[in-house]
Amino acid sequence: MLDEPTSGLDPLMEAVFRECVAEEKRRGRTILLSSHILSEVESLCDRVSIVRDGRTVESGTLAELRHLTRVSLTAELAVAPAGPGDLPGAHDLVIDGGRVRCQVDPADLSGLLARLVELGVRDMTVQPPTLEELFIRHYQTTAA
Repeated sequence: MLDEPTSGLDPLMEAVFRECVAEEKRRGRTILLSSHILSEVESLCDRVSIVRDGRTVESGTLAELRHLTRVSLTAELAVAPAGPGDLPGAHDLVIDGGRVRCQVDPADLSGLLARLVELGVRDMTVQPPTLEELFIRHYQTTAA
């Protein structure tokens, strides 16, 4: 069990630590890692548990947890959308001419992508939520 294992390590020793963890994983060992450096958890861990007030409130693989929240989408379009109603399933939508940024629920992604294709996609990036976004969204939802 490791608690904040890379705190105070320089980048070279962080790389050595990551290789040590990878070696132990190859040997079939389980390592429990507690860290507030969520990018580190995301890169090292197969399964994640979110703990609040001493209790596990969510647990699973990153893929399983990512289905609980929206993906980020940025697209450059040949034709600007008419407005928010023109892009089904888009949340937190920002339209700047032909450039679109939004969040979309995984279940609504294919419908939104079909509409974007109709508008002429020139460039697009779709990113799953980071562990930090999952963590924050869970805490905001729980607090509400």
